[in-house]
Amino acid sequence: MPDIDSYVGQPYLANPHDKLLNLDEGIQLNLDSICELVLPIFDAHFCRLFCCYDKTMFLVSQKGEMNQVTQQLIISKKELVALAQSSNSLNTLARITTPNDESLLRHISPIILPSGLVFGYLEFYRDKGASLNSKEQAIITVLQRDIGNHLLQHKHLLAAAKSRELHLLISKHNRDWIFVKDTDFRIVYANEAFLNAYPQAASSISEQDPSSSMYQSITTAASLEQDKIALSQGQSVTTEDMTAADGSIMVYETVKRRFEDGDGVPYILCIRRDITERERFIRQLKEANNDLDDFTKIASHDLKAPLNAIRRLLSWIEEDCQHILPEESVENLRLVISRANRMQSLLEDLLTFAKIGREDKTVTCIELAKLISDLNPLLDLPAGFEINVEPAELVVPSVPFKTVMLNLVGNAIKHNDKDLGKVEVGCKINKFCYEISISDNGPGIEEKYFERIFQLFQTLKSRDELEASGIGLAVVKKYVNQFGGRIEIDSDGVNGTTFTVFWPKPK
Repeated sequence: MPDIDSYVGQPYLANPHDKLLNLDEGIQLNLDSICELVLPIFDAHFCRLFCCYDKTMFLVSQKGEMNQVTQQLIISKKELVALAQSSNSLNTLARITTPNDESLLRHISPIILPSGLVFGYLEFYRDKGASLNSKEQAIITVLQRDIGNHLLQHKHLLAAAKSRELHLLISKHNRDWIFVKDTDFRIVYANEAFLNAYPQAASSISEQDPSSSMYQSITTAASLEQDKIALSQGQSVTTEDMTAADGSIMVYETVKRRFEDGDGVPYILCIRRDITERERFIRQLKEANNDLDDFTKIASHDLKAPLNAIRRLLSWIEEDCQHILPEESVENLRLVISRANRMQSLLEDLLTFAKIGREDKTVTCIELAKLISDLNPLLDLPAGFEINVEPAELVVPSVPFKTVMLNLVGNAIKHNDKDLGKVEVGCKINKFCYEISISDNGPGIEEKYFERIFQLFQTLKSRDELEASGIGLAVVKKYVNQFGGRIEIDSDGVNGTTFTVFWPKPK
C-alpha cells in the first residue's frame, strides 16, 4: 500500500510550534479552498484539515477564527484509526465550551484515500444544530471524496515528475548518444554524451540550419535515409565505421525508433552505441573459427592420409613377417600398430570436437530405445553385458544427441570392471527439458575428478592400460552447452556412476 509521502511529496514545517505542514503549492491551494468552502456551507466558525504524517498529526490547512481551547484539540493517530474503522466514521460530535462560555459543536470526518490509507481528518466547529442532517452528510461525503481525488491526482503528478527526473538522469549518465529528431529531421533533444561529441550543437539545437557544417556533420545522407525509414516503418538499425579525432576507427550501432508524444506528434528516438570492442571480439572469434576450419582441413587430409598409409604398411609387415620376426620384435610391431590406431582415433575425436556447432541443428523425433539399439554395433559390447533403456520419445537434433549418447554409454561400457556389466538409461520429461540419466555398475569416479574428466585429453587410467583419447566427455559437455543444457555427475567412487544430461526441449 502506498504511504503518505507518495501523496504529499516532501512537505516542510512552516511553523514548528503550531505543527503547520506546508505542501506543494498546487495541492495546498486545493485543500485551502475546501476548508474555506466549509465555512459558509455549514455556518462554521472555523475549519481545519489534519494529515497523519510520520506517525504525527500535522495541520495542513485552516480557515476561520479559532480560540486557544479549540486550537489545542487534536486527536491522536490511534483515535483517528479507531474513528475511521467505526460505523459512524462519516461524522462524530463533541460539544466544546470556550472561555467565553460559548458552546460549540465539533464535527470530525476522517479522510480515507481510495487505497484505504487513512490520510487524516477534516473538522469544523459551529454553534447551532446537533448532528448533521442528511443533506449536510451528503455534502461531507462529497468533500471527503474531493480531498481524496485531489490527493490522488497529486500523487500521479508526483510519480510522473519522479519518472521524468529518473529518465533525465538515465539519459544524462548514459554513455550512449541519445537524441530525438522531429519530422523535419532536426534534433530537438540530445543527452550529455551526444553534446560532448558535438559541443557546438548545444547552443543551436533548437535553431538548426540545414546548410550549417554542424548540422551536415550530424545528418549525413545515409543517416537521413535511416531517419526516413524509422519514421515510415517504425524502426531502423544500422552499423557503421567512423573515424575518431585521433584517427582510430570506431564502430557504432544506431537504433532509431518512431514514437509519439501525448498529443500524437511523431518523433524519432535515436540511440547510438559504441560497439567497437564488441566488433573487435567478433572479428577475433571469426579469425579463430577460420583457424579452426584450417586445422580441420589439415587434420582431414594432410594428417589422416599419411597416417592411413603408415597403418596399412604396418598391417602388411605384420601379415608378412610375424612368423619370421623374433617374438620381441613382433610385440614391438604390435605396439607401433596400437599407437598408430590411437593416433587415428585421436584425430577422429579432434575432428568431431572441432565441428561441434556446425552441424545441422534441425530437430527430429527419436525413440530413445531404438537409438541405443542402433548404437550397439559401435559400442563393442562384451558378452553378457546388459543395457536397459526406459522408453521415451524425444525431439532433439539427431547427430549431436546421438554423439552424446554414444560417448556416455560407450564410456560406461569401456570402463566397466564387472563380470556382468550393466547400464541403465532413463528419461524424465520435464516442462522445459529432457532429463536423461546413464547409470552403470562400474568402479565409480571419485568426486575430486568430477571436473577433470570433462577436460580435453584427460583420462583416469594410463592409455597403455585402457585405449582412450580423453576427448569423449569434452565432446559431450561442449555439445550439451552448445544447446543450452547441462550435465551432472553422481558417484561415490566405488559403486558405479550416473551421468545426467538436461537437454532443453525445442521452443
